[in-house]
Amino acid sequence: MKLLDYIHQQLGKLKNPTLKELGTALKRFPELSDLIQPFITDPDQFPYGRNVIYLNEHVEVLVINLPPHVETAIHDHGQSLGCAMVVEGKLLNSIYRTNENQIERAKAYIVQKGDFLISPQGLIHKMGNPHTERMISLHVYSPPLFNMSNYKDQQTNEIITDFV
Repeated sequence: MKLLDYIHQQLGKLKNPTLKELGTALKRFPELSDLIQPFITDPDQFPYGRNVIYLNEHVEVLVINLPPHVETAIHDHGQSLGCAMVVEGKLLNSIYRTNENQIERAKAYIVQKGDFLISPQGLIHKMGNPHTERMISLHVYSPPLFNMSNYKDQQTNEIITDFV
């Protein structure tokens, strides 16, 4: 079976899924290293590759290619919740919290190949790749991403505009 067949089979019939349902569906996928290869895109509009490979009114699936020493902007996912699986490499996921109209990093952790991360509605985070090899991940959001916000990094005072 091809990746889009698995996606349609596991995610295509979900209506307003919970985080648990999205995670359970992702865990049912087979080893993705080979299946995901045709969907990996190089950086273009953003400093990382981003490819929406499946979209319906309830679910959006995308593949992220985060090159070495690159990170996303600090962002939320609007009204969406989601989860992701690292397919290749390692990901540094930094979680932020609001504090008197500013944000500050609350914690950060490494997500290894084969591991999952979750993004409950309202989560503010950034993903980084501090390693020397690329990081490839498969992300699932519900509802599809819309009205995402980017946040100013209080340490660098920069706002980077991007979409995860």
